[in-house]
Amino acid sequence: MKIKYFAWIKDITNVEEEVINSIQIKNLDEFKIYIIKKYPDLKKHMEKEILRFAVNQEYITNSTTLNVDDEIAIFPPVSGG
Repeated sequence: MKIKYFAWIKDITNVEEEVINSIQIKNLDEFKIYIIKKYPDLKKHMEKEILRFAVNQEYITNSTTLNVDDEIAIFPPVSGG
């Protein structure tokens, strides 16, 4: 899976994107658990459910099945002005 991080999430992960080769991650909920273990500073944001996720460039709101060749993007909340 190719993971892309945006805005201040990149500051937490210290990477803009990375590839995760894990067949154990089968859905978005398992992916969130994996990411929290890898980047514990994201836990409070995940718990507040303020982050948005896109799989293969489509926003998702519920846990969805993931494949090893999916691209997952994580976005912080967007503020207008």
